[in-house]
Amino acid sequence: MEGWQIALVVLAALLVGAVLPLLVQLYAALHTLRSVAEKSAKDVEAALLAIHRTADRLDRLGAALEKDGKMAEIVEGAANAAQMVNQLRGTMQVAGPVAAAVVPAVMAAVRAWKGAMDPDPSPPAPEEQPAPASSTRERKEATG
Repeated sequence: MEGWQIALVVLAALLVGAVLPLLVQLYAALHTLRSVAEKSAKDVEAALLAIHRTADRLDRLGAALEKDGKMAEIVEGAANAAQMVNQLRGTMQVAGPVAAAVVPAVMAAVRAWKGAMDPDPSPPAPEEQPAPASSTRERKEATG
């Protein structure tokens, strides 16, 4: 064999050695992808069936309400509810800043009234401070 033929055989062996694991990995990935796609297709099909059932029920309900003349009442009630919600939103937009301004004033008035009701305000009792760790250690050393 000549040198170029040996090089060609070595090159072919390298390509087969590199491509074969790649093909095995690609096959495994495609197999997994197919399994996921089949499962997803079943889930999507079930979801679409549920959506179609719900749409059919809504169509029957709407037809029954229109037949009884109640659809106009429902739409009118929904419009009234939306109007009430908008009015409530406007009230809350005004009430928020008013409450933010009034609450501190009311609290100050309550404090002032309490102060006026108490003729001899005594100073608050000082809170006990825990003893520092060094004095506790000194006491243990002295007793022990």
